[in-house]
Amino acid sequence: MTLKKQLVFMHQNYPAQFGPITQFLLKEYDADIHFLSQYASKAPIDGLKHHFYKPAKTGHEETPYFFSRYFEQECASMHGVSDALKALNVDPDLFVGHVAFGNMGLLHVEYPEVPKVGFFELFYNASPNHAERRPEYPVPLANLARIPLRNATQLIELEYCTKGYSPTAFQRSTYPGVYQHKLDVLFDGIDTNFYCPGEVKADTKLPITWPADAKVVTYVSRGLEAMRGFDIFMEVAHRISKKRSDVHFVIAGNPKTHYGSEMIGIKEATFKEFVLKKQPFDLSRFHFLDWIPEEALVDLFRLSHCHFYWTVPFTLSWSLFQAMATGVLAVGSNSAPVRDGITHGVNGLLVPPYEIDAIVDTILDALDNQAGYQYLRDNARERMVQEFSFEVCLPKLAEFYLSPASPQATESSVDGQLQASSC
Repeated sequence: MTLKKQLVFMHQNYPAQFGPITQFLLKEYDADIHFLSQYASKAPIDGLKHHFYKPAKTGHEETPYFFSRYFEQECASMHGVSDALKALNVDPDLFVGHVAFGNMGLLHVEYPEVPKVGFFELFYNASPNHAERRPEYPVPLANLARIPLRNATQLIELEYCTKGYSPTAFQRSTYPGVYQHKLDVLFDGIDTNFYCPGEVKADTKLPITWPADAKVVTYVSRGLEAMRGFDIFMEVAHRISKKRSDVHFVIAGNPKTHYGSEMIGIKEATFKEFVLKKQPFDLSRFHFLDWIPEEALVDLFRLSHCHFYWTVPFTLSWSLFQAMATGVLAVGSNSAPVRDGITHGVNGLLVPPYEIDAIVDTILDALDNQAGYQYLRDNARERMVQEFSFEVCLPKLAEFYLSPASPQATESSVDGQLQASSC
């Protein structure tokens, strides 16, 4: 009897990007899956063996050196993962990890024969004029100066990993050209059976506080922050609210900055609080939901007449594809990551990121021409199903994990180690 193969996933937080793929592998392949993380936002799925790791102590956690503190944290994680893995006493056949957290760093030495697959999300650009940042909220020179050091762990992984992947073409393009041959473009996948057009459930978890006959414009983001254009959306919404009395704006997201530097220069506790002081907003027309569960999010998309998505050139949010899969008319900023999902006039509408009047006109046109733009919603749904659904993405991702793709990975080390349970 052949022993099950041991797959080890690692990320700072469980399950992160790896929830759907680990569930797929457990269902379709004869494998034991271990997941190492420092935190957990969900309970582990049945059959997965979850383990916590503790980063090593550096001795000066209270006063880390500003320029190298990220790299030092990543090195501490490397040791934490290494110690946790040794305590498990497993014989791993494959490592998969998010490279930015430093989890696999020591494993290249301690397990040199084990293939290592890296998830490469974004390579930071140190140029002061790079569009990754908002010019209205300048980054202090010291923060810019340490960006190359923030890339240090990713450079190590680019050199030593067996192979890697990025979820979109834009994200792959941020990495140094000399290494891009090691990176495939593979999206994580979205549940298009869950995110689909339909009626709002009678027992919905969505707190509906707007009139039933209102035109609804939605904005969804992990954090209400500058890099995701929260202030742009609010200015657009303010101008629309002055033109139309039947439009309401529903915002889902935590009032917290996860990325960007806007909080360096403002005195308010959150960027949301700062933005709300900029205009005399009619707050009876704005509905802030904070963070909502997916069961509520899909109902919000089903009620939306137009979904606004804005980002600087950065990682693309799952929420855009979830909205498009649900059949919302999407209006997105004309930036490289958004163009990986929206083709203007084909499956959505693109707008100049900083031309507020143009954005206002586009959204008003979308609200007034729901029937005329039905083809955009249909095409958006179709593309999500055909290219970005779990049914398409998860088998590709599994095959990528388990097939050799470099001179260092021999057929005996990867190919054939896992056989589909249905075979």
